[in-house]
Amino acid sequence: MPITRQQKEQHVAEIKDLISKSSIIIVWDYLGLNAHEISEVRAKLKKSNAVNKVYKNLIAKIAFEESGKKEISESLKGPSSFLFIEDEDSNALRDLNKFIKENDKLSFKAGYIDGVFYDKEGVAEIAGLPSKDNLLSMLLSALQGTMRNLAYAISQINNEEPSNEDKTKKE
Repeated sequence: MPITRQQKEQHVAEIKDLISKSSIIIVWDYLGLNAHEISEVRAKLKKSNAVNKVYKNLIAKIAFEESGKKEISESLKGPSSFLFIEDEDSNALRDLNKFIKENDKLSFKAGYIDGVFYDKEGVAEIAGLPSKDNLLSMLLSALQGTMRNLAYAISQINNEEPSNEDKTKKE
């Protein structure tokens, strides 16, 4: 049953609303998944406070163009699923990346992260990065190591034995 013009307009409005609320928008190809796998992905993404929906490409293209995000239009070919993430600290992108790595049939198409457009390689690269908390932890660990080494070096200067030259100068 074809959808009416009014339903299409509602879908465009819904997509535009999701676009305006989301800091991360990812388009990915779900071709090759069975119903059980699609349900599994949706459940995992929903737990991460993300919205994953499937829309017709033409309707999505209209919504993205009206939202000023027309770069993504070329990526809207074939089956497309749209992941909308409001919270930057969400694990949804990492969860989707893990699922895509486990299923060679799936792939990223393109996306926007903090308003910047990325092609499929850029999205995959960013999705593979550690979380913000992990990066901060790594930075703190590196800083602590440097400070520990500096403190050790300073303590060794104080504990050094005076050389023979120093002994003769004192006498």
